[in-house]
Amino acid sequence: MERNKFFVFCCAFVPGAGQMYLGMMKKGLAILALFWGFIGVAVMLDLGVLCLFLPIIWFYSFFDTFNSARYNADQRLMMDYKFWEDLKNGGWVPKIGIGGKISGKAPKFLGLGCILLGIYSLYESIIRPLYWKFDMPEWLFFILNRIPNFVVAVAIIGLGIYLLNRERTPKEAGDFVEYQEGHHE
Repeated sequence: MERNKFFVFCCAFVPGAGQMYLGMMKKGLAILALFWGFIGVAVMLDLGVLCLFLPIIWFYSFFDTFNSARYNADQRLMMDYKFWEDLKNGGWVPKIGIGGKISGKAPKFLGLGCILLGIYSLYESIIRPLYWKFDMPEWLFFILNRIPNFVVAVAIIGLGIYLLNRERTPKEAGDFVEYQEGHHE
């Protein structure tokens, strides 16, 4: 079914809406969740620096809408399916480095990023403001007011530590042993 080009143009301004209008629901929801997830984390952790990524996501979504509109409905459906499978299997991770793969190290990079983001959030929301405030009642009120930020920051750090220390599955570790007839373990 041919989509109205004016509606494609209008929907392209909302990250993910253009993809969903074209029938690529999984890709549209992923982009929409990423965009609003960045906003939510930036607001919750008081990290305005994360908003620097919003134009990148918006531009990607805007131009991907027009790129996807060139294809017919069946091709877009296949592209949406492939996008979802790649997203689930870590295919979005660049294949660079020794042996052409960095995907095994992706959780470590993500974990390190979570730890750094959590530490930065703790510094911005609790340590830096306390440096200038030492009036006890106001200080106590400030601490009680910042408990949600503290909990989220500690959770992000915990997620990062978990991702750095998690055990790799045999598929990730490369423990594949070819079957040899007569040599059973």
